[in-house]
Amino acid sequence: MAVRRRTVDRGLESVEKATEAKINIVGIGGCGNNIISAFYKKFPKNVKTIAVNTDSAVLKKTDADEKVLIGRYTHKGRGAQGVPDIGREAMEEDIETVLRALDENVDIVIGIAGMGGGTGSGGLPVLMREIGLRNKETIKISVVTLPMREEGEERKRNAQFSLKETLETSDVTVVNANDLAMEKAKSVDLNYAFSMVNRKIERSIYALVKMQSSETGPGYVNVDLSNFARISYQSGLGFIGVGRGRYIFEAFDDALQDDYAKSDLTEAKGAIIYFEGKSVDLRVDQMREATDILSRRYRIPTVFMGVRPTFEYPDVRVNLLVTQVRSHYVDDFLAELGL
Repeated sequence: MAVRRRTVDRGLESVEKATEAKINIVGIGGCGNNIISAFYKKFPKNVKTIAVNTDSAVLKKTDADEKVLIGRYTHKGRGAQGVPDIGREAMEEDIETVLRALDENVDIVIGIAGMGGGTGSGGLPVLMREIGLRNKETIKISVVTLPMREEGEERKRNAQFSLKETLETSDVTVVNANDLAMEKAKSVDLNYAFSMVNRKIERSIYALVKMQSSETGPGYVNVDLSNFARISYQSGLGFIGVGRGRYIFEAFDDALQDDYAKSDLTEAKGAIIYFEGKSVDLRVDQMREATDILSRRYRIPTVFMGVRPTFEYPDVRVNLLVTQVRSHYVDDFLAELGL
C-alpha cells in the first residue's frame, strides 16, 4: 500500500509541475533592471527573471537569471541616450535573442520599465507586440512608471508616446506615477519618493506571482490560470493593490488605497482578490463582504477569490488585481498628445 501511495504522489507532482503557470519577468532599461535585481532572490522557482538593457555597464551589475544586451552592434552597449527611438531600434535588432530568453510556451510575461527614457520607453512596446504576434495565449502585463514633472518636457513627451504604445500592445498595463508618489510621501526627498514607487512595483509583481505559484503554499481556494486569463486578455489599464491590516476589512481598504494612478474601479472588467493570513483571521463573513463590495459597490461583473492560510505574516494580507479600470489621471496625461 505504501508503494502505491508513493506512486500516486509522484504522479500528482508531475501533473502539478506540468500545469503550473510559467511566469517570466522582464526588466527593460535602468528602472526595470533595478526592480529585477531587488527581487531576484525572492521569487519562487517557477519564475524566471530576464534583464534587458542597451547599457552594458548597468546590465553587468544587474542580478537576473538571464541578461540580454540589445543594440550591441548599432549602439555598442553605450545606452540609449534617453531617446526612445534608439531603445526601439535596439529591441528590434535583438528581438530574437530576447524571445529565446523566454521560457517555451510561457503563460505570463510581466514587463517592467520606466517611461520617459530611452531603453524601457522604446523597448517595452516592441517586446509586447512581438510576444502577442507569436504567442497569442501568453498573458502580457506591463508595469510602468511615469516621470515627475520636474524631469522636463522631453521625458514627459517620451512617456506619453510610450505609454500609449504599451497600452495598445499589452493585455494589462499598470501605471505608477512618480508625481503621485511625491504627493503620498509629502516629502521633498526624491530618493524616498522613488523608493516608494519601487516598493509598490515589487509588491504588485509579487502579488501576481503568488496568485499563480504553488510554491508559495497551497490555498483553501486557488486562482486558476484560466481565471487570470479571462479577466486579463486585452483589458487595457489595470490596478494592483496590496494591503495589510489586523482584520480583512482593514487590509482590504489598505489595498484599495495602494494606488499610484488615481484608478476608478467602477464597472471594471474583472477582479481577483486573494486573502492571506492565519486561519483564525480569515473570517468567511468578512471575505464575503469584501467580494460583495467589489461586485455591488463597484459593479464588477466577474470576481474571483483566492484564500491561502499562512503563518508567514503576523497580519492579514489582501492582494487585489482589477482589470479594465479607468483613470482620469492617465487620460489627462495622454490627452496632451492630441491624437
